[in-house]
Amino acid sequence: MGMDFEELDGKTRRYMSLEFEAEMASDNPYIGSNLSVAGRATFPDLMRVAIKEGSEVTLRADLNHPGLWKEKEEYERSGVVRKRRINVRQASERLALTEFNTWYVRGLAKRLMDEGETHCQAYRAAQPKWEPGTCTEHENQVFTLQEIYEGHRARYWPTVNESALSIPFGPGCHHTIRRIRG
Repeated sequence: MGMDFEELDGKTRRYMSLEFEAEMASDNPYIGSNLSVAGRATFPDLMRVAIKEGSEVTLRADLNHPGLWKEKEEYERSGVVRKRRINVRQASERLALTEFNTWYVRGLAKRLMDEGETHCQAYRAAQPKWEPGTCTEHENQVFTLQEIYEGHRARYWPTVNESALSIPFGPGCHHTIRRIRG
């Protein structure tokens, strides 16, 4: 079951596309670090298709191929860096959800600002398997669109800033934004 993106229409998709292409043209576009060389080469086109006519669900299916992922990833536990095999299904789900939502938030924020809006509301667009505290503490809060727009990836890229406001709030976050309704 997919996320409930309330304003995922042609106009929002155009804004998403413009914002995505601007980042892709930059000196340092974000592409998931666990993708293989083939996955890194393929990802931008898969994202373009999802933005144009798909969703996080279609992107997840497109990413769910072992050849698009590194075999192992590093992680830290108790101060020790270790390696583990990448679960392709889980990695595909996490990247697809986070990336599609990231571009939805970025595109919708820009659209709403262009329409003269100043604020938006964070809401849960789907029920997660687990609820990280960083997500639940922002449930239904109102934010300025400017801070949401400027917070694009601010928590994790290009440098980690865990105190920054960014929606989605982290990998696998099921929160997005909506227009304030009177």
